[in-house]
Amino acid sequence: MRSLLCLVAAVLLIAPSAYADDREDARKAFAEGQAADKAEDWQTAIEHYLHAYELVPHHFALYNIARDYERLGQLREASTWYVRYVEAAPPSGDRDKVQKLIGELKLKAAKLTVKSSPSGARVTIDGQKVGITPFSAPIRGGGHRVAVELDGQRDERDVALEYGEPETVELTLRGVVSRPTPPVAPTGVQGLLVVRGKPEGALITVDDMPAGTVPMSIPVAEGQHTIRVTSYGYSNYETTAYVAKGAEATVDVNMSKGLGGLGTVDGQPRVIQLGYLLGFSAGADLRGNGGIVLGEFGFRVGQGDASIRVGKAIGYTSVDFIVRWALLKTRIAPFLGGGYSYVKSSSDSSGSSSDSGGAGWEAIGGLRFDLTRGMGTTFSLLGETGFRWYSSISTSSGDKSGVFIPFMATIQVTFGRAR
Repeated sequence: MRSLLCLVAAVLLIAPSAYADDREDARKAFAEGQAADKAEDWQTAIEHYLHAYELVPHHFALYNIARDYERLGQLREASTWYVRYVEAAPPSGDRDKVQKLIGELKLKAAKLTVKSSPSGARVTIDGQKVGITPFSAPIRGGGHRVAVELDGQRDERDVALEYGEPETVELTLRGVVSRPTPPVAPTGVQGLLVVRGKPEGALITVDDMPAGTVPMSIPVAEGQHTIRVTSYGYSNYETTAYVAKGAEATVDVNMSKGLGGLGTVDGQPRVIQLGYLLGFSAGADLRGNGGIVLGEFGFRVGQGDASIRVGKAIGYTSVDFIVRWALLKTRIAPFLGGGYSYVKSSSDSSGSSSDSGGAGWEAIGGLRFDLTRGMGTTFSLLGETGFRWYSSISTSSGDKSGVFIPFMATIQVTFGRAR
């Protein structure tokens, strides 16, 4: 009995130390996995993360394992580990994104090869003609009906493409009686939703769940469904469609180009501003005729803006109608512009005008710096100079030149949308 008690006491003393050792070994294995990731040695990284998880289970290791399998192109295995991550991780925004990613991995495009005996048969996929056998092309994942036809003979088969894994379909036409039936939903589903049109590759969301890219045939349950199609640089497309049991519903998408440009700026997705603007300008005439203080309001679309500026310039009430255009799409960009300007003197105490005004054209140029550029309000700083010509301005103190050269700084705020 005394020996047994000694053994239990020894185990209790050793266990915490062993657990501490496991945690330290797990940290080392995890760090080695991160180092392998940096070296783009994904398979080695997986082995280290697996060892770390065996020592001390943690959902971070599960995520990294899944991510590396995805990098290796083993999408089915990646999906399995992502599912384990979702089951183990606490609720978070990242966890929700992974849940959507699991569905997207299953629908990744896969190489579909269609062969027929004899060859040279017309190939249709989900009712659309795609080529002649032997045929091979990447097709979006999901259920598809593949058919071949030649000399009045037809054969067809349902195929499920998953996780980007290649699939080969071999069909025979000898002795097959022609049966020209319309495409039907794949076996085991209620109906088929076919989304086609332009641009190809646009993301399809059905009932707020990612479903694939255009063109795509999507098995869905019977009933009303909400379809949303999005693509960078295009206006969003949204509609609804009812899919009957055992039938097919087709949605034709023709998305128009939006104001959002393609590409990146400063390493970030290019942002096109669209909205109303307010601004405040202050400066002086470089010829020494006085100061300038102007308030500004107008609208901005992408690289250009148009506005009205009202205030004081060289001692007169000034109203400007101007248009500016940035020469580059970067945060800091030179701009050129021009417009029409009117100045008017103030009235004396009797209400009569003591001075006359003038009107004329102006040409401006300068530099715009978008201090912030996001999906909402944009703050910009502008430096501007130019040349303004007015019809002769007569004043009570004598004639003043109809020309002045402003030098101003402007703070500008754009309210609206960034696309």
